[in-house]
Amino acid sequence: MSQLVNFQPQSDAMSRSAYVISAAASLFLRDGIEAVRMTDIAEAAGIGVATLYRHYQTKTALAIRAGAHIWQRFNERILALVETDGFIASCGATRLTMLLSEYRDAYLDHPDFVRFLDEFDHMVIRESVAPADLSEYGQAIDSFYVIFEDAYQLGIADGSVTRRVDFAVFYRTIAHAMMAIAQKIVRGEIIPSDDFSKGTDELECIVQMARFTLGITE
Repeated sequence: MSQLVNFQPQSDAMSRSAYVISAAASLFLRDGIEAVRMTDIAEAAGIGVATLYRHYQTKTALAIRAGAHIWQRFNERILALVETDGFIASCGATRLTMLLSEYRDAYLDHPDFVRFLDEFDHMVIRESVAPADLSEYGQAIDSFYVIFEDAYQLGIADGSVTRRVDFAVFYRTIAHAMMAIAQKIVRGEIIPSDDFSKGTDELECIVQMARFTLGITE
């Protein structure tokens, strides 16, 4: 399993704050939010725990910042795809298929990331985190929506997407469905009828359902 956040010794170019967030993100991904203590983060970052608390009064506040950092690292993978010559030269339908397939593969490649998101959501509900405190985190999640929408609009224009949809609703539906399946795969089988030996096929089915909804046939 590849690491989404590789925690390395602090470089001269990295600020102390960024280093602390990277340390926290690495620990949260490895051990889970609840299992990690503020003292663990302080030790990993090489600072006193009192100093850590001066900057982040609660572990929840630090987890939110770390969560935004983790999403930003995840998004780097998507950005690498978007910047390829093959993506740029493709029609709208192919771009959408490439994007959806990349999300599918990324969730399978990073079960630690999927597990973190599940625990993060439960933390937000349990701690009654205010929406305003999740602004940066939400922006990191939504940062690639415009790329999906641009691919859809290109597909409408070039004829490779043959069915119009309320794209905001479509996008969130597909994103939520893929994440829900990825999280169930990571949690493992619970009831006898659960069978995730073909979990990859379930995620691929979502990709194909998305293509069908948009009338993509090539």
